Amino acid sequence: MKKKIAIIGAGVAGVSAALRLHKRGYQVTVYEKNSYIGGKMNQFKQDGYRWDTGPSVFTLPHLLVELYDLYGKKTEDYMRYEKQDHSCVYYFKDGTNLIFYTDIDKLTKEVKEKLGVDPKVVVDYLADCKEKYEVVGTMFLENPIHKVSMLPWDKVKKAIPFLFTGGIFKSLDALNKRDLKDPKLIKLFNRYATYNGSNPHEASSILSMIAHLDQTIGTFYPKGGMRRIVGGLYDLAQEQDIDFLLNQNVESCKRVGSQYEIKSNGDVQKFDKVVSAIDHLQFYKHIIDDQKLYQKYKKQERSASAFIFYWGMNQSYEELGLHNIFFSEDYKEEFRTLFKDLDIIMDPTVYINITSKCDPEDAPEGGENWFVMVNVPAGKVFTPEITARLRAAIITKLEKALKRPVEAAIASEKTWYPEKIAEDTGSYMGALYGASQNTKTAAITRHPNHSSKYKDLYFCGGTVHPGGGVPVSIQSAKIVDKLIANES
Repeated sequence: MKKKIAIIGAGVAGVSAALRLHKRGYQVTVYEKNSYIGGKMNQFKQDGYRWDTGPSVFTLPHLLVELYDLYGKKTEDYMRYEKQDHSCVYYFKDGTNLIFYTDIDKLTKEVKEKLGVDPKVVVDYLADCKEKYEVVGTMFLENPIHKVSMLPWDKVKKAIPFLFTGGIFKSLDALNKRDLKDPKLIKLFNRYATYNGSNPHEASSILSMIAHLDQTIGTFYPKGGMRRIVGGLYDLAQEQDIDFLLNQNVESCKRVGSQYEIKSNGDVQKFDKVVSAIDHLQFYKHIIDDQKLYQKYKKQERSASAFIFYWGMNQSYEELGLHNIFFSEDYKEEFRTLFKDLDIIMDPTVYINITSKCDPEDAPEGGENWFVMVNVPAGKVFTPEITARLRAAIITKLEKALKRPVEAAIASEKTWYPEKIAEDTGSYMGALYGASQNTKTAAITRHPNHSSKYKDLYFCGGTVHPGGGVPVSIQSAKIVDKLIANES
């Protein structure tokens, strides 16, 4: 008889874990509180526009391909994706804009022409990012680092000297100041800390390896939007004997003898193992009722949250790309205000994602679907007055940068903010990535993928090791699969 595994949460990590564990021979049941799968990776349509609600950057597609390969399936039968020739268009306050090409020759030419920076500076920096990823990054991202017996000691021995020579105990900002010098390049590469909601002036320079993923490996776009990533995996899972239970209020998870009893919507089922694929704080507080562990991890600083305006534009802006960043004047002050004052400045860095650039059907003809996001403190309450001020500040900033009207072109609008993010996704305080990585030892102190207190309990998703973001969440499911295989 097959052993039974329960997975709580049907985000991309939960669905990925379900596929891997089913393939390993377990009978898998997935519980999901919402009426849909995907968690933050949802979508909605309004007034003829379509938006992805959450994640917008897609890298490391081989992690998806691996899941389809497990079942002998072709990825393109479930989803298609295409590599982008640039990862982002950056706009600076002085009117400079820079296209961050994924072709190194184009990129260095752009940096030379726009910033007057010697191409060798960028080439050497990205080479260092690649080495950092290959020596240290893969070790952390691909292994259960909190399980000493499973560490790849050959890689650990190679990585230890690099921890000291590679500047990893510097902040990302300190490393960038040392190696890049140019203020605009420093600001641009500091932005990679925001990929997991952290502060570049505090977070480890290990995050510079994200630049390697973004530029050297490449940025991709999934046809049909980011939602198609989890949608394709769910379609594959539906073809297998994987049971998805939606609209489930998981009330409790209790260890009884050698099994767990999960109570959901009044019904109790028994399982041999449990995987939490939701925010671990919510799991400890509401499901397994371990207030001691809840209080322990609650003390960790939260990552940033977001305020998102979904704007349906009735005009096209040819100068914008799929991904666009409009920097604040004082980037350091923006992060200080965000993490120290737990407030926002009225000159925020603005990110705009426009999927209609790649999927024209996401907006009516002649229009565009703008996903407009600024980082805000987790847990911050937005009154109508604060929301109106922030909206006005963003519009003013964009109109100055683009030198054309923005507000008059908004034909449809919706918002998402910390309180709603927390309500809709179960993210504690609406933090996008759980705990921040604003310490040099964040990779070690982040919640592990297994429980040292509860036998046969595991964790995956964006709030635990190795971190937040789509590819890393998928990787966390792979680590859980590796742990369970090792302990079977």
